[in-house]
This record gives sequence, structure tokens and C-alpha cells, in this order.
Amino acid sequence: MQHPRFLAYSVLVHVTFVAVLVLSLDWSTKPKPAPHVIQATAVDESKIKAEMDKLRLADEKKKKLEAAQQKKLDDAKKASKREEQRLADLKKKREAERRKLKAEEKKRRVEEKKRKTEEQKRKAAEKQRKVEEKKRRDVEKKRVAEERRLKEEKQARKQAQLEKLKAEERALEQKMRQEEEARIKQAEERKRQAELERVRKEEARIRQQQLAEEQRRLDAAREREYQSIVDKHVEIIRQKVERNWLRPAGSVKGLVCTVKVRIIPGGDVLDVRITKGSGNSVFDRSVETAVLKASPLPLPKDRALFDRFRELEFIFDPEG
Repeated sequence: MQHPRFLAYSVLVHVTFVAVLVLSLDWSTKPKPAPHVIQATAVDESKIKAEMDKLRLADEKKKKLEAAQQKKLDDAKKASKREEQRLADLKKKREAERRKLKAEEKKRRVEEKKRKTEEQKRKAAEKQRKVEEKKRRDVEKKRVAEERRLKEEKQARKQAQLEKLKAEERALEQKMRQEEEARIKQAEERKRQAELERVRKEEARIRQQQLAEEQRRLDAAREREYQSIVDKHVEIIRQKVERNWLRPAGSVKGLVCTVKVRIIPGGDVLDVRITKGSGNSVFDRSVETAVLKASPLPLPKDRALFDRFRELEFIFDPEG
């Protein structure tokens, strides 16, 4: 919406212009020369335009002054807010330092109490250690005496057992030789069984590899067969679309576009769009219309192949 002052200026200009026209008219019967009237009107209009420019410049100057004053006021408000924020931050910082000092003092008192408690525990432990040390010396004396007695008895038993150990050692050597021979035979048998298992696994691997290769060959042949069927039906679909296509009036020859069609079971077209246009929008739209008119599209009888036709893309070239 225009400023009210501009509206007043506009009314003033029109009133002035009408007054000039009225005053410039000659009310006598004798006509005045036309060039003189035109010159007087032109002079008055230039004055009016000069007055308008003067008023407009004064208004712009006032707006700039108001804008400058508003900017100073906004800057002062921003500075005041920054100072308030600085004081708030300083207050928070001092409060945090006070809480920190209070927490450190509390921590110091806790540590001092803990130190005194540990010192008491240390003294009690030292006293207990001395009692335990005395008990240990008494036990050590008894142990040495008992150890001497046991050593003498052990020496006697040792001599008696020495002969027994020699006999047992000879029997053990004989047994170990027999066990070693048995382990050798078992190792050889395990080795033979492992070799047989390796051969069986290798034969199974070769058979599996042969079966896999045969399966790949069958899959490739089936894929070629399926692709042949797909290519054949794509061509049939393209031909049907071409039969339903009407060349737009004025279109040039040689236009080609790529069409993508979404199909549901039964061959009905769910959606059609141009993925690569010909450069002529009228030609492209005529191809989309032809696809819709050709619905339902012919599909293979084998429903297993339908997944290959859910989204079908082909090149439409009427001259191809």
C-alpha cells in the first residue's frame, strides 16, 4: 500500500494540472495558436515535477534519518542486553566458584577423618602383627622339631621304598614300551583313516563341483530361453503399441524415445512414462497415449516370467 503522503501529492498534482488547463484556455471566440498553449502547459508540468521531486527527496531524507535513529536505538538495546548477559554470566561464575570451594572444604574434612581412621587401623594392625609374629615363632620351633623327626622316619622309609621303586620302574618301562607300540599302531590307523576321509571328501567335492557346473549350465540355458521369450514378447508389445500410435500432425520423422511401463498381472498398464524423451513433447505424449490404448499388453503364458514384465522398458522407433 502507498504512503498517505504520496496520495496527497498525487491529488495536489492533478488539481494543479486542471487549474493550469482552465487558466490556459481562451474563453473568447478568437482561437489562440496551439503552440503557445502547449508551451505553457509544458512549463507548468515541469514545475509540478520539480516540486514532486523536492517533496520525494525530503521524504526519503526523513526516512533515512528515522532509520538511522532506529538503528542507534537497536544498537543501544543490544549493548544493554550484552552487558546484562555479561553480569549474569559473572554472577553464575562466582556462584560456581563458591560451591566449588564449599565442596573442596567438605572433601578435605572427609579425607582428614578418613586419614585418622586409617591411622587407628594401622596401629591396631601393627599390634596384631606383633602377636601373630610371636605365635609364628612358637609354631616354627615346633615345626623344626617335627620336621627333624619326620626326616629320620622318611629316611628309613625311603630306603625300603627304593627297591620297590626299582621294581616298579622296570615294570613301568615294559608297560610304556607296550603302550608306545600300541600308540604307533593307533597313529598309523588314524593316518590311514584320515587319508581315506580326505579321498572321500575330495571325491565328494569333485562331484559337487561337477553338479554345480551342470546346474550353472542348465541355469544359463534356461536364462537364454527365458530371455528369448522376453525379447520376443517385448517386440510383440512394441508392435502393438505402434499399431495404436497415431503420428502427431506436423511431427518430423526420425523421432525416437524410451518408454517405461508398469504392468499388472493380466497385461493391464498401471503406469507409463518417458524415461528418455525424443526432444518433442507432442511426440512423447502420443507414445504414452498409444501405450495406454494398447492395454492390456500381451504377456507370456508362463506366469513365472511375469516378474520380468512388472517394469518393462523399450525403445519406441516408428521408423525402426
